[in-house]
Amino acid sequence: MKEVYFPELSDKIVLIYLSNRTSEETVVLENASFQIQGDKTFLVGRIAEGTTPNDWASGVSTAISWDSIEQYLVFDSLQEYMDRIARSYTGENFN
Repeated sequence: MKEVYFPELSDKIVLIYLSNRTSEETVVLENASFQIQGDKTFLVGRIAEGTTPNDWASGVSTAISWDSIEQYLVFDSLQEYMDRIARSYTGENFN
């Protein structure tokens, strides 16, 4: 039987790109962990503060099917995530 590895994300911020959404429609989780629900694997966490319009979903628990995740980026803190997002709007990454 093949061993399954899941990264430890509980103290990280995870930016998630979903395969069924545009690249602008991302999800940012804090305190994420993996759970098996039914026969499926989910990444479960809370929506990070300051990452949704008007913070309408801040702190809300959510579960995202692992099968629907196209890509994810891991940040050490919410501040690191915010700093990098801010850079993307200033043109610093378009030298």
